[in-house]
Amino acid sequence: MSVTDPEDKTLSAPMLPVAIAVAAPAESSNTLDVAPKLLANRYELLGMLGAGAMGTVYRARDRELDEIVALKVLKKELASEDMLERFRREVKLARRVTHRNVARTFDIGEDGGDRFLTMEFIEGEMLGARLARKGRLPLPEVTALALDVCAGLSAAHAANVLHRDLKPENVIVAKDGHAVITDFGIARAAAGEAASRTVGIVGTPAYMAPEQVEGAKDLDARADLYALGAMLFELLTGQQPWTGDTVIAIAASRLLHPPPDPRKLLPNLAPPMAELVVALMARQRDQRPKTADDVAKVLSSFAPPPNPSTLLTSGGTLPLGALGAIKARPGSRVVAVLPIVNLGANEDSYLIEGILEDLVDNLSVVRGLLIRPRGETQRYVDPKRDAREVGRAVHADVVVDASLRRIGDRVRASFRLIAVEDGFQLWAQRFDRAPAEVLTIADDAAAAIAKALTAEVVGEKKERSHDPEAEDLYLRGRYLVRRGWGEYYIEAAQLLERAHQRVPDDTRIAGLYALATARTYGMPNITDSAADKTRLLAEQTLEADPRQPDCKVALGIIHFQNQEVDAAVRYFRQALALNPHGVEPLDWLGRIMAEVGRVEDGVAYLRRASSMDGENIALRYQVARIHSILGDRAMMKQELGPMPSHPGDLAMWFILLARDCMWYRDAQLAAEMRKAVASANIPATARLGIEQMLGIPLGGSRDYLERKNLDRILPVDASRTPRRASFNAQLRAETFGAIDDVAGMFESLRYADGNSLVDVVWLDRCPLFDVIRREPEFVTLRERVGVRARRVLVALDARSPTLA
Repeated sequence: MSVTDPEDKTLSAPMLPVAIAVAAPAESSNTLDVAPKLLANRYELLGMLGAGAMGTVYRARDRELDEIVALKVLKKELASEDMLERFRREVKLARRVTHRNVARTFDIGEDGGDRFLTMEFIEGEMLGARLARKGRLPLPEVTALALDVCAGLSAAHAANVLHRDLKPENVIVAKDGHAVITDFGIARAAAGEAASRTVGIVGTPAYMAPEQVEGAKDLDARADLYALGAMLFELLTGQQPWTGDTVIAIAASRLLHPPPDPRKLLPNLAPPMAELVVALMARQRDQRPKTADDVAKVLSSFAPPPNPSTLLTSGGTLPLGALGAIKARPGSRVVAVLPIVNLGANEDSYLIEGILEDLVDNLSVVRGLLIRPRGETQRYVDPKRDAREVGRAVHADVVVDASLRRIGDRVRASFRLIAVEDGFQLWAQRFDRAPAEVLTIADDAAAAIAKALTAEVVGEKKERSHDPEAEDLYLRGRYLVRRGWGEYYIEAAQLLERAHQRVPDDTRIAGLYALATARTYGMPNITDSAADKTRLLAEQTLEADPRQPDCKVALGIIHFQNQEVDAAVRYFRQALALNPHGVEPLDWLGRIMAEVGRVEDGVAYLRRASSMDGENIALRYQVARIHSILGDRAMMKQELGPMPSHPGDLAMWFILLARDCMWYRDAQLAAEMRKAVASANIPATARLGIEQMLGIPLGGSRDYLERKNLDRILPVDASRTPRRASFNAQLRAETFGAIDDVAGMFESLRYADGNSLVDVVWLDRCPLFDVIRREPEFVTLRERVGVRARRVLVALDARSPTLA
């Protein structure tokens, strides 16, 4: 099978059935609202295994034989009589091969116009999924797996059958550890036997032999051995040997360049293995080993050297800039969790958000599933939506469709799991719970979905408070924290404080309470005692639960507001290690990176966070600010989007535009903005500052700039936090710069430097500083800021976060 995401660069559809392997989940629950789908009155669908170019593959029970099989439902367009006749021939061909390291093909069937193939079901893990999970595999494991693959290829070649699409996604590591080749999907007889039956170039570009790329009809076993070499290169290094921006570029690269040596990536790789990999990928097939048995002899002839330093391990960490795969690797099931339809009152939104967030979080940690980010699905809120159409739009294999309503003192949530390709309903269930127990709905629904789709379960159920009022306060507080603005944080902290007082031992509540209070630090009328309170609460909670990511974020925010940015980075990285889908640590790390010179990574982190929380408009605004300071004003305006309605969002929208107007002395845009500000619903203090900034590009002067207003709007005495004082000083420097007041600029820059400014990108790119950039004082100040920024970069580049 070729279970691929929409980006998979495969030149043509597989032409044969496949045996699929995943660890078998538990049997179907008796609490289902609908019976499992039954095909041909014989095969009971138990769950989805994947979707590929030919169709969708399910785990099924053969009721007649009482056995579990893999069942592939073919796409309608592949079910023509000519194509079916071809499938019949290919099934006969694949059934020639009987070997422990080759999965078997059984039969072809039909049900109401749906054609399907049945195949051997093997418990285990796709090698592609294992590679995606580990990054790369240790040499002893690669050697053992390669020997099994050689044995399977040898059996196939002895039966005069070529595979022609060997890759990690077509190899299964069975439960007992041995490797099984699957999907002789584009297999054909070797040259000399019915070779003309297969027309055109087929295969996966990253693994195709050069003669395969060129469309040769006289392929032999050495085409499969070339693919084996490419696969070994990837298993050992974690990277494919041939890459490119297009399918053609990938396929053609091996025609133009010699095979890469894996030792360029792994200098300590055992020489016999490196030499074998290069030989297998030789441009001319006469220079490759002739048979799979020859390859096996080489593999068997050497053992890993005793010096541990020469052994390749699967450990290590990715650079912080490598965010982790957002795209599905072939073999993953891509799941879209649609917004839960609210069939009740608007005030129940916090219940819906609570269930949806936990459901997505629970499914995101299940191996073999790729969950589409919420930012991609949030817009599909229409109750009349077509779930399959939405699934196609976001390139999902399955969708989770749900609704919720209150019925008296209970909450009823109804879920269904739908296969996008054929519309089969794989699972459906209704849950009736008390409002304070709604998060258990997410736990149970996630467990059922994981059982239907993968070899995994979601793990142990999360601890939930037995105090209904505390749980309800927690849900309301979490909903407000996710709204992302100042007054929401204050209200959220109040709700979470009440919840924490009721159940002080609940680390979920304590962690979120710490995060909410940390978010208020630096706001007007919030004293330093808030920081001390947050720090104590977070540290005490981490003693009870060291893996509480919200506490890590809370401590990071306190350090950040105190301009201890390198320490803040360490906490944010720890939070991200604990929760790779955490929007908060991605947000903070993205902002910091964009200030200290890691701009591209910073934008990537912010975009990743935005993809998971599309309603958090502040994330997009951060990206807009970055584009503005870099001089890409068109992209800045595109990221800002239309004028928002929420007062907090609107104030930030105007502030960003006002800064852009000052930076580039855009009087025309400033005039348009001043008219809009006059009638805008924003706080009075923010209005005064925005009007002042927008007035300067219109011809403002020292007389226009009222110092008393500047001191009131942008205080720099660090009475709130050093970070706020530093940021205010930056805005003051820009304001003085817009009227060419050099003394005012330097005065403000000294304030910013004195409060530990780290934003070297702003210093280097703000056009207002062009007039003073060569002044000795500016050069010296830039050097001091650069030193602080480099300390932050060291923290960003540290090999791995400490979770203690």
